[in-house]
Amino acid sequence: MPASWAYGAAVRLRNAWLDRREPWRAPCPVISVGNITAGGTGKSPMVRWICEALIASGIRPAVAMRGYRGAADSDEVREHLETMPGVPVWVGSDRRAAIERGWASGADVQAIVLDDAFQHRRVARDLDLVLIDATRPGVDGWLLPMGWLREPTSGLRRASATVLTRAGEADAMVEAAVARWHGRPPLARCSHAWLGLARIERGVACESALVSLRDLPVAVWAGVGHPQAVVAEVLRHGALVRDVPAMRDHQSFDAGRVAQWVASARSAGAQAVLCTAKDWTKLRHLEVPLPVLVPRLGLRFESGEAALRASILATIRGWKPGGADTLAS
Repeated sequence: MPASWAYGAAVRLRNAWLDRREPWRAPCPVISVGNITAGGTGKSPMVRWICEALIASGIRPAVAMRGYRGAADSDEVREHLETMPGVPVWVGSDRRAAIERGWASGADVQAIVLDDAFQHRRVARDLDLVLIDATRPGVDGWLLPMGWLREPTSGLRRASATVLTRAGEADAMVEAAVARWHGRPPLARCSHAWLGLARIERGVACESALVSLRDLPVAVWAGVGHPQAVVAEVLRHGALVRDVPAMRDHQSFDAGRVAQWVASARSAGAQAVLCTAKDWTKLRHLEVPLPVLVPRLGLRFESGEAALRASILATIRGWKPGGADTLAS
């Protein structure tokens, strides 16, 4: 608790300092996707959904992100590069410098999507989206490390709009808390959805039906911010979860760890390993003597998809150099 108080004081001082500074403006419209709590809220699939929406409307996007610990080859960076071929991904702990480098390279870009940037306020954004995981309490809770909050919930006032993710299990209290702190109800509600399943065996990948998971004993390897959500989805598709080794977010993989986890999986009776696409970017270079299943993750909207798309496109099309931030209506 004392650590949370100290952390909160530091965050409030930082926000007050940033409130008095003019952020740097990129040479094209900027859309930010972020969150206010620690852990996974679905930023990566939302970034991909936004990029796909822009491309479908004839707008060429780039993604700018810090990368895990500022690494240009981190798992999140590799995942974007593999799932969005042709979309530039500009990486660096200094996102202004990363954007300037990318722009100077001559990339043909008409909009920039900032990944995990709600607290990175030195780059101005024209649409500031905050994702809130409806299954993980914390909007009215404690700051880190006592709770899940990265900053006081009053920071939601800065957001252009909020989006509830994993919203299939949301209740009225979650939406009421968001509306109270942000000033408006969530613009959209969506859930993570598995759109397909890749099966990799002896180095050969093929598409497999999601129904093939039913009654299949699996080990779940999930080095992500919210591994319980992955396990819940595996169970929802009818698989038999036999083993879930403890992994931290951005878990590193090496031959020794993989050998231990494979032995544990086999001992528990698992016939395959299921891992996330982010984990597969690191696992694919190692030998796994069991079939590996990698779900293709996307978003399914319960409500607000058209409103969110319209807000994004209106932001891009109404952009003027040096203009003020655009608020979602």
